[in-house]
Amino acid sequence: MKTLYVSYLDGTLLRSDAKTCEFTNQVINQLTSEGMLFSYATARSYLTATKATKGLNAKMKKKKS
Repeated sequence: MKTLYVSYLDGTLLRSDAKTCEFTNQVINQLTSEGMLFSYATARSYLTATKATKGLNAKMKKKKS
């Protein structure tokens, strides 16, 4: 069984400029390319979350209404 790692965005992954840093992107991208399951939690809209996490190779799916 695999473990899914989930991190909150604001106050955890994002810097004061509301974006992820290059180091964070590199580490998460490397780990997910090696098979780690990762997602993030946020109250942001899909559009603003995508902008804030630019550089993460996240495979996000929009929830259908």
